[in-house]
Amino acid sequence: MLITEPGHESEATLRLGRIGFDHVAGYFAGEINALAARPELTRQTERMTPLTLAAALASADPPLLLDVRTPQERHTRYITGSLHIPLHRLQRQIHDVPRGHTMVVYCAGGYRSSLAVGLLEQHGITPLADLDGGMTAWADAGLEMLIPEAESA
Repeated sequence: MLITEPGHESEATLRLGRIGFDHVAGYFAGEINALAARPELTRQTERMTPLTLAAALASADPPLLLDVRTPQERHTRYITGSLHIPLHRLQRQIHDVPRGHTMVVYCAGGYRSSLAVGLLEQHGITPLADLDGGMTAWADAGLEMLIPEAESA
């Protein structure tokens, strides 16, 4: 089921289909606030800003990072120390995901990572957070990342 802004249902369905989520049962006709009376149907995931995540990574107990972007995206740049499992392979590789430690999931802009968080939660993998704005926001904040071509130079 999708919850989207009115008129964006087709776009959301198309975007989900492009990354392998092609079984959309329908959409919720109404704003998310209509679910306030049914809290058991919703859940919120922590969203970390790039600066908050950078501080957490520098702490004594840093979170694990999971990059769910495509291999081509990862080849251009990634956050140091992150595990890479593309979203379209996450279901099959769920056994490769570490458990028992806080994990922050990221993609390019935040759309795929929010889907990944939902999938990880379905498999009992918690606690989880999502990088708000993804790799784009991380780069815009001027934070450290690896650029693979630079590694071999």
